[in-house]
Amino acid sequence: MIRHTDLNLLRILLTLLEERSVSRTAEKLFLTQSAVSKQLARLRQQLGDPLFVRHPKGLTPTPRARALEPQVRTWLALADEILEPQGFEPANSQRRFRLALTETCFATLLTRFLGPMMAAAPGLMLETKNWDTVGLRQLCKGEVDLAIFARDNDSRSPHPFHIGSLPKNLEYVELSRDDHVCLVHDQHPVLGKEWNLEQYVGLSHLKIECEGSDSWLLDQVLAETGHQITASMRTSDFYSAALLCQHSDLAFTCTRSFANRVSESHNLVKLPLPLKMEPLSNLLGWPAHLSADPAHRWLRDFIIAQCQPDQGAHCP
Repeated sequence: MIRHTDLNLLRILLTLLEERSVSRTAEKLFLTQSAVSKQLARLRQQLGDPLFVRHPKGLTPTPRARALEPQVRTWLALADEILEPQGFEPANSQRRFRLALTETCFATLLTRFLGPMMAAAPGLMLETKNWDTVGLRQLCKGEVDLAIFARDNDSRSPHPFHIGSLPKNLEYVELSRDDHVCLVHDQHPVLGKEWNLEQYVGLSHLKIECEGSDSWLLDQVLAETGHQITASMRTSDFYSAALLCQHSDLAFTCTRSFANRVSESHNLVKLPLPLKMEPLSNLLGWPAHLSADPAHRWLRDFIIAQCQPDQGAHCP
C-alpha cells in the first residue's frame, strides 16, 4: 500500500509523471536509468498497477497514476516542510524549486534576482520552464512551485487574460507593471512620416502566440476603433521576432521592458502605441498549499524584494 512507500519512491513517481521518460527522470534525479526502472518496478508491485504504459513518444500514465499525482505532490510538499530546518536557513538549503516564466520575463525579471539569490542561497536549485508549456491549471495543481506571468488590467481584455479571471485557489503578488510599444528597425520608412493610428495599422505586422493565442487586448481595442492589424508573419518566440524586425520592415508590438532589452542590440526604434490601453501586470503566482512552507516563503519574498524593492508585497 502507498503508506509503506518511502519518499524517494514518491519523488521518482512524481518526476516520471512530469517527464514521461525514464531517461529524463534519471537525469533530473541524478540516478541511472537502471535505478529508476528498478524503483518503478517496486512502485508497480506495491501499488498493484502498471502506472505507466510505454508509448513511441515516452510513457503514458495510467488512470491510477493520474489519480495519485495531486496526493503525491501534497505529501512531498509537506515532507519538504517537515524536514526543512526550523526557520529555514537559505545558506544551507538544498531545496529544488520549479519556476515558470513568460519568455520576456527571462530577460526582464529573472535577471534581477538570479544572481543575488545564488549568493544568498548557493545550494538552491532553480529549474525554469517556459510559461506557455505550463499554464494556470498546472500551476494551481503544483506542477511548478512559482510562476511569473502577465495579466491585463484593462476591462476590455478577453477571458482568461484579465487579472480578474485568475482562479481563486491561486495566490499572487504584482511584481511590476508594463505598457506596450511598437518596434521597427532604425531605417524603417515609417520613421519619416507622421506617426498615428493609420500609419500603425498599415504596417506589416509580426504577431507572436502567447498562451496558445495570438489574439489579445490590442485586437479588442483596435476593433472598437474600427481597425485591425493583419499579420504578415507569425513566429514562436520574442527574440526571433526582434531579429526578424531588425532585418525587415516588419513591426512588432511588445512590452516596453522587453523592448528596452533588445532595441539597442538589434538596432530597433521604439514607437508609442497610438491608442490607449491600461498597463499589464507581471505577477508572481503560486499554489495556495505552498503558502506556509518556510523555504517557499523565503524564495518568493526574496523575488519580490529584488523585483519591486520600493513596494510592499500584497496578496488578493
